[in-house]
Amino acid sequence: MDETTPSAVDFAAQLAVLRRQFAAQLAGTLDELNRLMAGRGPDVPRELLVQIHFRLHKLAGAGGTFGFPELSVQARALEEVAKAWLESDLPPPRDQWKNWLAGLRALRQSIAVQDESVAIKEASVPAAPRPVAWGVLRVVMVHSDQAFSLSMCRGLGQFGYTVSPYPSWDSAQAVLRDDPPDIVLLEGAIVEGDNEPTRQAVERLAAQTSRHVALIVLASHADFAIQLLAAKAGAEVFFTQPVDVPTVAARVESLVREREQPPYRVLIVDDDEVLAEHYRLTLRAAGMLADRVSHPNAVLPALLKLRPDVLLMDLYMPECTGEELARMIRYDSAWQGLPIVLMSAESDLTRQVQALRSGADDFLVKPISDVQLVVGIRVRAERARKVAELMNQDSLTGLLKHASIKDRLAQEVDRSRRNGKPVSIAMVDIDFFKRVNDNWGHPMGDQVIKTLGNLLRQRLRRQDSVGRYGGEEFLVILPECAEVDALRLLDDIRRRFADIVFRSGEHNFQVTLSAGVAVSAQGGDAHEVLAAADQALYLAKNSGRNQICK
Repeated sequence: MDETTPSAVDFAAQLAVLRRQFAAQLAGTLDELNRLMAGRGPDVPRELLVQIHFRLHKLAGAGGTFGFPELSVQARALEEVAKAWLESDLPPPRDQWKNWLAGLRALRQSIAVQDESVAIKEASVPAAPRPVAWGVLRVVMVHSDQAFSLSMCRGLGQFGYTVSPYPSWDSAQAVLRDDPPDIVLLEGAIVEGDNEPTRQAVERLAAQTSRHVALIVLASHADFAIQLLAAKAGAEVFFTQPVDVPTVAARVESLVREREQPPYRVLIVDDDEVLAEHYRLTLRAAGMLADRVSHPNAVLPALLKLRPDVLLMDLYMPECTGEELARMIRYDSAWQGLPIVLMSAESDLTRQVQALRSGADDFLVKPISDVQLVVGIRVRAERARKVAELMNQDSLTGLLKHASIKDRLAQEVDRSRRNGKPVSIAMVDIDFFKRVNDNWGHPMGDQVIKTLGNLLRQRLRRQDSVGRYGGEEFLVILPECAEVDALRLLDDIRRRFADIVFRSGEHNFQVTLSAGVAVSAQGGDAHEVLAAADQALYLAKNSGRNQICK
């Protein structure tokens, strides 16, 4: 499967090829239908009528997608009549049969001119979210209070963000226009001031730039009027000052996590290969990873290979229905939570509900527009990811839970054995954490834990893993990382964490951490390397804390 997102030009060209291919096949398909029915009377064999009904159903679903909307409408009408005959024990009335045959011939005649000039419209699908460049997150701060700006810049810099301060909206215009950042921290007075052009410029910020710019408003008060103005400006986060650096950093980190999600994965199951390829290209153009299979017996191997976020299946296929396949897939507990979306030209609401009862989660009626397809799949995939996060991630920090990070450790140690490359791990613990809770309260203690979690996530590589092992203790996994590099990284995190200033009421305080580092040895298992890291942490604690030991 090609995982490269096509450009708009490539996408349009590929769809044009598919539409021409469909148009070229269409005349032959309709000629074949008319040939099969030529000279037939109302006593047509049921098996033949079932075959004709199936082909009309496919045409009704695909015609509109490939530039033949009228074909879809006419084919659907003929399909519905054939369906009624199949459900009845009586032969079709002769007059109705003649009219139906005339309609079938009319399908062929209706595309005679369109065959040569089928409209190839430029594809338009919702764009894929533009990800933040890994490890390089740029923030622009627009605030008139110079001391506050410098403090915020210094504090966010400890988390690895590059922050540029500007005293006014006008002074920041050049960088916002020519080199847009990832996030803008904006003084609330700017969105509620009397300067209408400035407010309109703020509202146009995202539309004027080539990438999504997240907007955070920092206001001196939080009444309805200013929050509404912030919402109109497109702000994703609203803070009331005074606000400390760890709180802002935690929200910045959550915005980054939302935009760093890997592409959604979709498996398409449809025996109409041209239509399935259209869906695949459309989803790829929207930034998703999509693969397709045309035969039901290929579904289970494809599921294991792709591990999709959503399974998109046709309702009617030659050897089984989509609902039967959905029921079979649910036999395996591994796919109990997989969203299954069925699609069909089926307009009977009762039949759609019946299909949903089989284990599917949603139903899309063909022909499906590109926008409807992308938005429908994206919403389902996003919800599935969020459910998985709730199951596997710690609610306070958003990091992996105890069981999940231990599973990840076992996987990485096994991989280390196979490829012969080291995996370093670290047990990280907040020093004197009980004093934080006793002196500043448990909510402040939670804030300290979240801040360390955000710092760890920000300073680690994409392939690294971090989880909340328990309480104020964290487990860090660094694949293909030598001991000396792991020690250097953890010491950098230690120094950055010690520099962070927490604020509780009128009081400021700082906290330190200790960590123990261990490296997987040839033949050692996950339990042994974890015990070694724990012993190193014990050494760091008993040697005065605020240090990294091995």
